[in-house]
Amino acid sequence: MFRLLESSLPKDFHAQFPTDLEKLGYFINDEDQIRMVKDPSQEFHYFISKNDRVLDVQREAMNISIRRNVMSRLLSSSLSITRLPIDTPANQNHVPVLTSTNLSTAKRVIIYIGESSQDLGIFAYRVVGKESIASGSAIEFTKTVHDLPDSPALVIANPGQLIWHRRGQEAVTQPTWYALPRRSAVSGPIRLDSVKNRIPKNENVQQHLKCVFDEVLGQLASQDARIHVVANGDGAHEVVEFLQEEWDKWGSRIDAMVVGASHIWRTAFEDSRFQEFWGKARHFTRSLPPRN
Repeated sequence: MFRLLESSLPKDFHAQFPTDLEKLGYFINDEDQIRMVKDPSQEFHYFISKNDRVLDVQREAMNISIRRNVMSRLLSSSLSITRLPIDTPANQNHVPVLTSTNLSTAKRVIIYIGESSQDLGIFAYRVVGKESIASGSAIEFTKTVHDLPDSPALVIANPGQLIWHRRGQEAVTQPTWYALPRRSAVSGPIRLDSVKNRIPKNENVQQHLKCVFDEVLGQLASQDARIHVVANGDGAHEVVEFLQEEWDKWGSRIDAMVVGASHIWRTAFEDSRFQEFWGKARHFTRSLPPRN
């Protein structure tokens, strides 16, 4: 019988893909677009191999570079990171959200809830890669909010990064968890511990929304502030489900809601008060391309 030792297995591919845009062979052009250094007309090239693990590791290295760029720009635009649960030390299990510096004094608060597959501050990596970093992230959206005449505060929830990576001491998404370094290129993903890799009060999207509303809007924001909700994709479904259950508590403070890319039917609401409110909300869906 022959036995293959672990030491003889191929190593994981992380050393081949540094988490640096320039070292990956890309740059940001004058239009805020990520393009190849060798050919500035080319976008991010994903299919560089037939090995799925190579593709995942390369994509995550690119995504880390994008996240660093986006977060640096967001933090320089009057947003700051708030750790949840509140007062959790940076080295303990927590999930970061973004909040405006005027949160405690603003008369209106806009809260954004994105998709549960996306990183904090990222709307869609595909838009980042095709159009621009600003339009595919919260950068453009944040600027629009800050330019409004009444200077509302902004809260950006984080329903995607609900797994705690102990070695990296950071909250990550499921795709990032699967892309973390492994013992070898053919090993399975790191085992997810149901206690050590979870975040208190944020073990799923519903818990995260309750934590954001209770601890950020309920404690850090002015109690007289009016709340406007903006949600997208499955984040819209989650916040609608949450608000139906919590309408007694939050209904009197919420003035408006806008959702996008979701399918929510008014007849599915059990609470008649929320059903009446939903009739005033706005729901946007992607239109089909015109037919020839």
